[in-house]
Amino acid sequence: MAESLLELKKKIASIQKTGQITEAMRMVSGVKLNQTEKLDQGYTVYNDKIRTTVSHLMSSQILSKLSSSEMDSESFSSMDYSDIFNLGTLTSLIQPRKKIKSTGYLVISGDRGLVGSYNSQVIKNMMSIFKDSEAENKDVKILTVGSVAAQFFKKQNLNVVYEYSGINDVPSYDQVKDVIETVVKMYLNGVYDELYVCYTHHVNTLTSAFRVEKMLPISDIDINHEDTMPKDYLIEPNIDSVLKAILPQFAKSMIFGAILDAKTAEHASSMTAMQSASKNADDVVSGLKIKLNRARQAQITTEITEIIGGANALE
Repeated sequence: MAESLLELKKKIASIQKTGQITEAMRMVSGVKLNQTEKLDQGYTVYNDKIRTTVSHLMSSQILSKLSSSEMDSESFSSMDYSDIFNLGTLTSLIQPRKKIKSTGYLVISGDRGLVGSYNSQVIKNMMSIFKDSEAENKDVKILTVGSVAAQFFKKQNLNVVYEYSGINDVPSYDQVKDVIETVVKMYLNGVYDELYVCYTHHVNTLTSAFRVEKMLPISDIDINHEDTMPKDYLIEPNIDSVLKAILPQFAKSMIFGAILDAKTAEHASSMTAMQSASKNADDVVSGLKIKLNRARQAQITTEITEIIGGANALE
């Protein structure tokens, strides 16, 4: 019985220490979550503004072409942007390619575990996408941000053409600048003909959703059919020059936004997982303490019985 009591005490002490560690990790994840959420909010304002600006500038140029009878409204959806804009190679950022020979998937995962279902959710959904692509004989090129996805895809002998790991828990644009520029450059060089960014979108602390968003060519642009644009733009020297400057920024900001959103979801998942682990540790400790008390009571009862039995024997 003495050994049993000692083992129970050791188990309780060990689990309590584990619970303290998971609680500390929960608090750290909570702090990082607050930081990335604030950054994400600021990014959203910037991204909405640059998207609106690009949409208005492109709409203005397109409407000018329509009004000059160089093209009709029926060809609006299948227009060749090289006939409208003088952007050089940057036209590829907005012009869908006629033949899609290869599709790139930028998959964002974590670099570590202890983040609940965050990594497994991304990998599970991506494997389903890759399986469908294989069935349709589509050429797929995989780019990864985060070592978990990269290591898994390599073990599956999938075509990983680029990988990056070690993103800060609170990422800055300067840190991921090289990653984003490489991804865009590979698209412009024809490594793939379209790029999708696949990541976990942060909804709230308890909820996340897997997303697959087309980033290149840029399709998230609202081209107005009517001249409803605000008249508060002073463009110098011309629309093409301005678009040459801001289109690459727009493409890069969308990719950075996905990385930032994914990191926010990762911290939320980590915080939830560590909170659950701490609660489970408390529950296990409570159960072991009840077991310990019962063992003590049994030991005391046995000792009292032995004392009474010895006293009776002396009478």
